[in-house]
Amino acid sequence: MRKRKKLEFRYIVMIILVVVIAFLTIFSYTLKDNRKLNPIEVVIKDSIVTLQKIVYAPIDFIGNIFAKNSQANPSEITESLNQLKAENSELKNQINALKEELNIDYVLTDYEYLNATVVSRNIGHWYNTITIDKGTYNGISEDMAVVNSEGLIGKIINTTNFTSTVKLLSTTDSNSKVSVSIYSGELKLNGLIHSYDYQTDLLVVEGISNSEVVNIGDTVATSGLGGIFPSGILIGYVEDITTDEYDLAKILKVRPNVDYDDINYVTVLKRKDKE
Repeated sequence: MRKRKKLEFRYIVMIILVVVIAFLTIFSYTLKDNRKLNPIEVVIKDSIVTLQKIVYAPIDFIGNIFAKNSQANPSEITESLNQLKAENSELKNQINALKEELNIDYVLTDYEYLNATVVSRNIGHWYNTITIDKGTYNGISEDMAVVNSEGLIGKIINTTNFTSTVKLLSTTDSNSKVSVSIYSGELKLNGLIHSYDYQTDLLVVEGISNSEVVNIGDTVATSGLGGIFPSGILIGYVEDITTDEYDLAKILKVRPNVDYDDINYVTVLKRKDKE
């Protein structure tokens, strides 16, 4: 009888171990950023976002009422819009002329802007990804650039019908290097974002020869190389300059213009179709 109980106990322990191992395997797989979401995950993510929108709808409705009541005089708004339209038309003509002269295919004006709200963020991978409430239904696809009013946020890495996962510029993924340009006076130098220093909240930029001149405060923006991010999106400003162990290349510490700890609203850049 005792022998039988021991055997039963061993079987129970083995079953528990198998379940735990299976759970850990599935859990570790779900942590991969670039993997394709399975149908169950797609349904769950879309359902959560839909419920959030239902809960927040009354709050947004009341907020819109207050916003409408605080609008300026209609005649002043019309006058301002007409002025902006005239300026916009002139700027478009200038940009088209420059693009033709410099043989540039795409600039920021060649993108449509789709606003989105951050609906979730993984605490364990705080600096890696965020989830927004727009997906394939809204025309979003992988590798689209994501920005806010302060600069570059990151890029889309996977989507569901109504949500998208954004890989942040501050990610720990060493394979997600971004090509940047450093504007030092009249010079334009190219480098790569190598990593993100969580202790100082600074981006590390490498790939610049030690013979090049770089100054504290120089502007860092996307270079447009690689075909994912359009050129000219602000990233930050040079805060510290050192060299590698061989004194052959500069290592720049860049203060991001975006606060990656506080991201609530973003804009997805959707490339316009060529006419």
